[in-house]
Amino acid sequence: MPIKNSFSCDRCQAKISIKELFRLQRNSITTCKSCHATLHPNETISFNWAFFIGFCLTVIPAEISFYMTNSFSIMITAAIIGAILAVIGIAFYTYNTTKFSS
Repeated sequence: MPIKNSFSCDRCQAKISIKELFRLQRNSITTCKSCHATLHPNETISFNWAFFIGFCLTVIPAEISFYMTNSFSIMITAAIIGAILAVIGIAFYTYNTTKFSS
């Protein structure tokens, strides 16, 4: 039995485009470019967890930096850096854990 790689077709093991990562929803359907199989994601991250992680990495550092420095520009910078880290982290986790079945 072949090993199932994450974010790849379960029939031909071809990698699925990273563009599909940002279109991925719980009941979404994608097509394999190699074998044209219709694929469904088995497990995806819940939007509630993504929202919670985004909140923790954006609002909390912004509030702490504003409390410590009393500078609005440093607060905005901390929020932007936290938001970028949240998006990259959630995308990386989703890409490495989502498995598809036909």
